[in-house]
Amino acid sequence: MIFMDAKKYLRPSIKKDLKGKKINVLYVNTNDKYSKERFVYVSRGYDFLENISVVRAYIQKKHDISWFTLEILIKLMGMKIFSRIMFSEIPKNFSASRWNSFKEKGYVNTIMDHELTEKRLYSLNTKGRNIVIEFYEYLSGEKKIPEDKHKNPMAHPDKQIPFDRKKMDLIKKLNKLEVPEHKRYLFL
Repeated sequence: MIFMDAKKYLRPSIKKDLKGKKINVLYVNTNDKYSKERFVYVSRGYDFLENISVVRAYIQKKHDISWFTLEILIKLMGMKIFSRIMFSEIPKNFSASRWNSFKEKGYVNTIMDHELTEKRLYSLNTKGRNIVIEFYEYLSGEKKIPEDKHKNPMAHPDKQIPFDRKKMDLIKKLNKLEVPEHKRYLFL
């Protein structure tokens, strides 16, 4: 049986705590059998969303959008082409449910006009797509979140709230970390 050591991806403080203990940290393998040795199995690749709270807060502040709007943009990006009826089927809160206000904010383009509203087709425009693409780039680690107050509204000391300060501390830590190899495959 081949064991793949997962300790190298743990935080240094965790590695220190585990040193000298008889605990092996290994990736889950479908062929694993029970053993009397103590193992901690971790799953590789399921940490893609671990920093979603920081990335989400940055994207929301940068583009002045709500979490509900970001969720809708992500859903519409996956749909590629949609109708107004398809938009109305997306679960959303009341403030984000207004089609006209969503369209007026400039997130969608009409790609096929029709005299019947239900038959018109839409897609995300450049503005909407760029928000979603940027969200994924920061989430995967492909791009680092800016720490400069001119590029990151959360970094501006005059406008910071305690929540923003904590997020900025985390952003600084994240930017120093190397992107794990399994996340690099997301942006090749």
